[in-house]
Amino acid sequence: MPGGKPRRREPGKWKLWNFFSEEDAIQPYLPPMAIFSEHTLQSYIGMYQLVFVKPDYGRGGRGVIKIWRTQNGYAYIREKGATIRCKTVESLYRKIKQHLQPGKRYLIQEGIRLAKINGRPFDIRLMMMREYGRWKYIGMLAKVAGPNSAVTNIARGKGYVTGVRYALKKSLNLSEASINALLEEMKELGFRTCRRFDEYNTTYWQVGLDLAVDKNGKLWIIEENTAPTQSLFARLKDKSMYRQIRRLNAIRKKRQQKR
Repeated sequence: MPGGKPRRREPGKWKLWNFFSEEDAIQPYLPPMAIFSEHTLQSYIGMYQLVFVKPDYGRGGRGVIKIWRTQNGYAYIREKGATIRCKTVESLYRKIKQHLQPGKRYLIQEGIRLAKINGRPFDIRLMMMREYGRWKYIGMLAKVAGPNSAVTNIARGKGYVTGVRYALKKSLNLSEASINALLEEMKELGFRTCRRFDEYNTTYWQVGLDLAVDKNGKLWIIEENTAPTQSLFARLKDKSMYRQIRRLNAIRKKRQQKR
């Protein structure tokens, strides 16, 4: 923006993963991650059967590649498109490298076998914002992947959003008590993450936490976003969370104008 402050570069996924891994209350929620190489590809695909390769810096599901083992070798799919098959890890690595931008760091992460709604995986966006300096829980939604998509990003994968309670009931058939316990765990994880962020940088004013629930009902942190897409919440039928977001945006803007 002309005449304004330059936009601060957000921390990369690798730096954040290492930072949050040092927090005992958060570390169990983090899937294993490493810098992508032929060695880590061979190691991770051998251990986890399903992995994701993603750029260290990047948003919106751009550049994400889903890789899995098959009976006769390996297969992968980019954000959206055809499935490519390979017989060896060496040929898999060569093909994956063709899709990566030279000079950029990429990461490999254990793939979580996400709970599904009608065959489509979903993850959860939990939104936290500051209100007069204190972290406030705004709400959460479920992002359901589009058909044949490697990502749950709505814009890129042509998926849709829905309520988290509905998603958990529909996918895992959990009892109301189990759903309530899981929702409370997510909310508490949101506050823990924000408190940990404050040890890194106190200027962050919003955090979008991407959470996943696997087929067994275990909760995971997929990613921490310090510049999350707020408009996702405008897609819900219930606009109350989006109204809260807009209200806090207005408060922040007014406070900035007074400085």
